[in-house]
Amino acid sequence: MSLDTIKHYPVMLSEVTNFLSDNKLILDCTFGGGGYSSEILKKYSNSKVIALDRDIEIIQFAEKLEKKYLKRFFFKNLKFSEIYKVKELKEIDYFIFDLGVSHFQLKDMKRGFSFSSDESLSMSMGLTDLDAEELIRKVSEKDLKNILKFFGEEKFASKIASKIINIRKNQNISSGKKLAEIIETVKFKKSKIDPSTKSFQALRMIVNQELLEIYKSLKFIIENCKENSTIIIVTFHSLEDLLVKKIINFYGKRTSISRYLPQVSDIKKMPIKILTNKAIKPNSEEVNVNPSSRSAKLRAFTKICKPDFSLKRSDLGMEKYFSLEELYV
Repeated sequence: MSLDTIKHYPVMLSEVTNFLSDNKLILDCTFGGGGYSSEILKKYSNSKVIALDRDIEIIQFAEKLEKKYLKRFFFKNLKFSEIYKVKELKEIDYFIFDLGVSHFQLKDMKRGFSFSSDESLSMSMGLTDLDAEELIRKVSEKDLKNILKFFGEEKFASKIASKIINIRKNQNISSGKKLAEIIETVKFKKSKIDPSTKSFQALRMIVNQELLEIYKSLKFIIENCKENSTIIIVTFHSLEDLLVKKIINFYGKRTSISRYLPQVSDIKKMPIKILTNKAIKPNSEEVNVNPSSRSAKLRAFTKICKPDFSLKRSDLGMEKYFSLEELYV
């Protein structure tokens, strides 16, 4: 399937672009189909956009924008945890994140995200050292159960893990279709969502280290970007949003940064100003047009000053997730 034939809906486009102003430098950290970048370049004619994406296959969209907006649009094939490689970092006014798997990747059968794919079980968004087939081949039953339980919030995690481990003793699990068939033998109960949805999400997050990517990039931006830059983040599931919220609250809300550090009573010392006390959600009209936007949440904040403390993984209470993401790489 050609990527040009797949309809792309940038989620909460107007809500995202309304945070911006003209004559600025914007970093689109998750280029995808170019929905945000394209609208920004059109709406703010004196602004420039640098776009990042770990998926080299979307280069076709980037090249079109580079030709259309000469010297205003620039693309880099990087994960957003590699923001430190962007030499213009100290000049950037806005950072935009649209987290999760792209519509193009979900629809591309050879990527292995689809339950009906007969092709390779990859689930890689790009620039990974691991794919889902390799993960399933070498993961222990205990770790697989925890992956499905923690990352997919899967009630049947133990039974699914046991079934997968037993099947792999005699045959390779090398396609999305095969994996989905195995899961369906355990989760036969009909529901609104496909029985494989939660398990596929969990495996995908491990392959792409999705939570570590968020942690590394937001920590680096807050501690290294220029003052008065604004960060806008759209999340799509509860774990992403929980992590983003914890990071924002650590730098922007907490009166006790850490039990090992002195109390911070002066709000001026907090390095960020939270712009969305409650997450912004898509309106009903957008959800009707694009049902996959239903779970989206937008959070934004502005960096006020350089923090005099640094976020550690242990501050977030999510080490069990981070450790699992690192375990098989």
